[in-house]
Amino acid sequence: MKFIKPLIGARLEKRYKRFLADVKLEQDGTELTAHCPNTGAMTGCAEPGMRVWLSDSNNPKRKYRYTWELAETASGDRICVHTQRANTVAGEALQQGLIPAYADVKEWRAEVKYGSDNRRIDWVGEDAEGRSVYIEVKSVTLAESAGQGFFPDTTSVRATQHLHSLIEMTSAGQRAGVLYVVLHSGIERVSAAAHIDAKYAETVSLARKQGVQFHALKCVISQHGIDPVGELPVL
Repeated sequence: MKFIKPLIGARLEKRYKRFLADVKLEQDGTELTAHCPNTGAMTGCAEPGMRVWLSDSNNPKRKYRYTWELAETASGDRICVHTQRANTVAGEALQQGLIPAYADVKEWRAEVKYGSDNRRIDWVGEDAEGRSVYIEVKSVTLAESAGQGFFPDTTSVRATQHLHSLIEMTSAGQRAGVLYVVLHSGIERVSAAAHIDAKYAETVSLARKQGVQFHALKCVISQHGIDPVGELPVL
């Protein structure tokens, strides 16, 4: 996934009201408020003073012309904080066959309604045996000791509901999985965050027993784009 044009460097002053971030542009010191497209806790991703990168909508009529895309930790790791980018990157990876478990799946489609609750799935395709393959995409940015990544970074009833919908699909004879798109360059493996959301972690264990698959995607992150490169272990 390539950005339309290279991102603009800045320094983060503060993130607040979930959707707003005050920054100072590196080029000329201009202070402005950017849109923050991340509703999570953003633990370790939104420390004041962090170097950040913004995309420019080039629309002066938009209330917040700039969107916060990336952050860089003190150790130099890059993080994509724009959670919606995960779906695009996941689609590229699935279509390129970067997740071997889904190499036989064709005709990937995005945002299709499914299940008894008629919710939307991020990606669905069809495998060589004619079964539907449902993929729920999750963005992972929470990094803890020694390259360990966790999802979610805050309690998420919605994420647990998604797992139940996937279990419904496997119970009906279809295939289903969760694809964790790792948007933090310091993460080397992913686990359910039982210390943050015990219910989600319990439901992950149940989903595994019911045939739901879990995979994680490694990405290379820069101000030019986000490139999927292969799998990381899910523990």
